[in-house]
Amino acid sequence: MFEKIKTKSAFTPAEVLITLVIIGVVAALTIPTAVNNYRKQQYVQALKKTYSVVFAQATNRIIAERGAAQNWVTTAEDVYNIYKKYLNVAKDWGSSFGCLEQASEIQYLMGVKDTSYFSSFNTTSGFRFILSDGVQVRFTPQTYPLCDYNDGRRSQGNCAFIMVDVNGTKKPNILGRDIFWFVLKNDGLYPRGCDSGSIWCNNSNGGDDCACKVIRENAMNY
Repeated sequence: MFEKIKTKSAFTPAEVLITLVIIGVVAALTIPTAVNNYRKQQYVQALKKTYSVVFAQATNRIIAERGAAQNWVTTAEDVYNIYKKYLNVAKDWGSSFGCLEQASEIQYLMGVKDTSYFSSFNTTSGFRFILSDGVQVRFTPQTYPLCDYNDGRRSQGNCAFIMVDVNGTKKPNILGRDIFWFVLKNDGLYPRGCDSGSIWCNNSNGGDDCACKVIRENAMNY
């Protein structure tokens, strides 16, 4: 007698469709998260490079040659003029009106647009240039010109503020994502928020103090 040949049944069209739907649902749930995490890590690495490789090294050289910051800081223009001699500047805007085209789009972490940046970036308040790698930089007028060496909170008693947009004109243009603050103290340059506990770095706040948190944790845990 002939043995009965066993055959494997193929998937029915309905089964194939169900499988594809499941795969699509899983992809829709996981891919956006993966992409978001990848982008966050890109911002983290760009911030670390901009801070440690570019600005911290330049600041150390300046202090080595000129002494403590109180010896060479009197205005934001002074800081801007000195730093541009030590950095690879691709385009120098000075205090010209209308530079940094993304200024009107800058938002806080909680999603609220900050219109003050549009006015400050697009007037003669502050001094700006663009580095060769596309990073955009703004030196703000002094808020606390005492340059206090002993000050515990790096966001107070500073010599000057330096804002950087680590991916230039590209979005998202959000404080704490691609836009960060550095604080120039008498003894060096610090990412803002180091000694204030980064209290303004969460999704319900502005994002002004995120630079230190991101560099310390090597991640955007918010």
